[in-house]
Amino acid sequence: MKKNQTIYGLSLFLLVILTATGQNKYPNSFAKTAHGVSIQKDKETIQIEIVNASIIHVKKTLTGTKPSTIPDYVTILKPQKVSWNLKENKDQLLISTANLKVVVDKAGNIGYETKDNKKLVGETKEVTYIKPNNDKGNAVSQSFTVGDEALYGLGQFQSGIMNWKNVPMRLQQYNQEIAIPFLISTKGYGIYWHNYSLTDFNEPQNEIQFANTGDFKSVASTKEVVATGEKENVAAYISKENLDKNIRETTFTPKKSGEYTFLALSDNNGRMRGEIKVTLDGEDIINYSTIWMPRRYSGKKYLQAGKTYKVVFQNTGAKIPGKLFYNEPDFNKTVFSSTKGSAIDYYLIQGTNPGEVIANYQDLTGKAPLFAKSAYGFWQCRERYHNQAELLENAREMRKRQIPFDNIVQDWFYWPEKTKGPEWDRAKYPDAKAMVDELKTLNLNLMVSVWPEVKNAALEKKYNLTKIEGSHNVDIYDKGVSERFYRMINDSMFKLGVKSIWLDGTEPEGVNNTKVKTEVGPYEEVQNPYSLEVTRAMYEGRRADYPKERVFNLTRSAYSGQQRYGVASWSGDVEASWRQFSEQIAAGLNFTMAGVPYWTHDIGGFFRDSKSINPEFDSQYTNPEYIELLTRWFQFGTFSPIFRIHGYVSETEIWRYNQAFESTARKFIDLRYQLMPYIYSQAWQITSNSRQLMSPLAYQYPNDKNTWGIKDQLFFGESIMVGFVTQYQQREKDLYFPEGDWYNYWTNEKIQGGKITKVKAELNEIPMFVKAGTILPLGPKVQYATQKTTEPLQIKVYPGKDAQFVLYLDDNESYEYEKGKYSEVIFTYSESKKELTIINGQGNFIDFKQKPMDFVVEWVGKGKTEKVVFTGKESKINLQ
Repeated sequence: MKKNQTIYGLSLFLLVILTATGQNKYPNSFAKTAHGVSIQKDKETIQIEIVNASIIHVKKTLTGTKPSTIPDYVTILKPQKVSWNLKENKDQLLISTANLKVVVDKAGNIGYETKDNKKLVGETKEVTYIKPNNDKGNAVSQSFTVGDEALYGLGQFQSGIMNWKNVPMRLQQYNQEIAIPFLISTKGYGIYWHNYSLTDFNEPQNEIQFANTGDFKSVASTKEVVATGEKENVAAYISKENLDKNIRETTFTPKKSGEYTFLALSDNNGRMRGEIKVTLDGEDIINYSTIWMPRRYSGKKYLQAGKTYKVVFQNTGAKIPGKLFYNEPDFNKTVFSSTKGSAIDYYLIQGTNPGEVIANYQDLTGKAPLFAKSAYGFWQCRERYHNQAELLENAREMRKRQIPFDNIVQDWFYWPEKTKGPEWDRAKYPDAKAMVDELKTLNLNLMVSVWPEVKNAALEKKYNLTKIEGSHNVDIYDKGVSERFYRMINDSMFKLGVKSIWLDGTEPEGVNNTKVKTEVGPYEEVQNPYSLEVTRAMYEGRRADYPKERVFNLTRSAYSGQQRYGVASWSGDVEASWRQFSEQIAAGLNFTMAGVPYWTHDIGGFFRDSKSINPEFDSQYTNPEYIELLTRWFQFGTFSPIFRIHGYVSETEIWRYNQAFESTARKFIDLRYQLMPYIYSQAWQITSNSRQLMSPLAYQYPNDKNTWGIKDQLFFGESIMVGFVTQYQQREKDLYFPEGDWYNYWTNEKIQGGKITKVKAELNEIPMFVKAGTILPLGPKVQYATQKTTEPLQIKVYPGKDAQFVLYLDDNESYEYEKGKYSEVIFTYSESKKELTIINGQGNFIDFKQKPMDFVVEWVGKGKTEKVVFTGKESKINLQ
């Protein structure tokens, strides 16, 4: 992958080559280089590169192997000048930095420890190999030890699994699933697996055999209904449930007690439409019933040794019967195995906690730039507005009804009939620029859907767009093509005033033959980072052409490093069901733990009711259970990094439903905008310090094992903990409170942490708690994020611990903040003094002498408020 910093050859070694000649000498030949050590072990070269005091790059190759010519798309940090030491004895080499110890035993296994000798993780020889010419199976694989820890990240998956320890799965891009080969541990380390091909994580070691192949029949394909040149009903099909179940049964008697992890394979070289389900004694272990599903599915269950379980495997609609694999409870290793590659290549990243690991990882792969403030507001989106008049009518109506929002979205089929590409159909959109101009007068931004596949002969010729063979996807690995792809979008969208692009289908969806070539090599060797290169082209092009406007784009896929390209991802075309709604929470939390902070989802689900192939609900506008699901999903959206509603063949505007839903939706939209000073300041912490806006409880409490598996609670920013209701008609919820005191946001009631407590969860509220030692800024109710107001900010102080909050202020739109043109106001609370101090922080964007800020300080739980006029000078407010 990455061009090696150390060039082979004795003449280029920077220091002396040491050979094992004595009793106290390391038995393998090695050489100290400028940034590490090169070790020769039999026919394998092990290169250990010290990137900085907390990041180690390991690359293992077979002697005589040609280095890869594929560019490094991910890492941007070159090896730094840091001090490090090398010692040897007969059993090991020891490399020490200020933060890490790297121990290489005589067998060539590498172990990692903290500077105070705490073991983090180590390599093992088990399931470790380099077989670059494998025709079957994987080409490269590396196994690591796993201990008493929880593992997160790896992207976005719909299994509902929170902790990936011992779980087998495939890292492959799909609609609904995102592969990011970065794993993070509660022990204080992360592993970035530097391989762009399909990768198996914890590839299962065992298979459950079925005596028969099942009643497997080929389903007659159901053609999509085409109307006026469009796929008017893209999901039009009927699953032949009774005819084509493809159900097989067997029994399984485990030899060991413990948690078994399962992987079902349904590889059909394309989309599968129909249910896949695995049950053990009638309990669902794997259950997917949505359209456009992946090829591998993960699940887990605790089993008792000696007990016989009935296993039922249903694989409706697939082209093969499928297979079911598993790992036993003592699997106890973490394994990355990739289909292509000639080298084991990974980075070990250390940090004292998950936040520090992610920060170090972003030093390696890039930090996330700040979005325009409007991007953190509400996004009105549906599939789809059918013409210019319909879009404008709904935008005006939203403003007329005083429903706050900042962004409106045009989904697909705005292009001319029988084409696909960023060109406006003049029959439906007679004056796209005038449409955008009117939206601007309404203080609205427009985002438009564009796919990296083009079916438009005129555009293809005009912009000379080379495609990946056998598909309509542009060869984004060709730098010239990627620049022209951006130019095409700029000409048709940005020049009209469109602010954002919805980059759909960036997996990419259309390349089925992985053996074809790209500009940089075989597609199968660069399959997973396609989305990364699409977003790079968009970010670099737009930033160069519109330097005063921050880039925001939305994409259906992602990869390591993508956070640096001004983009958020969403969870794909999920269906409306309580099960899949609950899965979104774990999916999003693992996505952000993979080092990409901005994520969203289709509030209410994409496939919503029976009109969009979701038989669970009839009409979404009147079905009481669906409306309750929509309500709970909307509450989750409020506390997601990007707040966006969407739905297939749906009119998603909140007034389309009953009054109770509209009232609750308004309440949470208002809450989102009142939290905007908090959200925008937290976004600044993402950009400046690699913090998170949405994170699991283990992010802040990695040593509390009670947090490790929690997948229905999260932190929104640093201080707000929210729990979500994922069951119909549930009005109470068991919530885990980590150590410390917690304040109910709605009532100010205080709850002691360190335990599970049952709390109220009325339909128009959710459990929302603020930890003691918090300073929370709240703004007034507004109609859009940058609306001018003379109302003061409310500063809520939650006592019990010392606290600090940095309020961030800038022009809300440009990159001038990178030049220091911003202002910080620092609020510090001393519990011992019962005193709040306000001072001017970094930056001079605002001259507070000329433009004072008004604050109303509220001491939560004390019934006391005080008004403060801040002029830049230190202010102190005492509670007593």
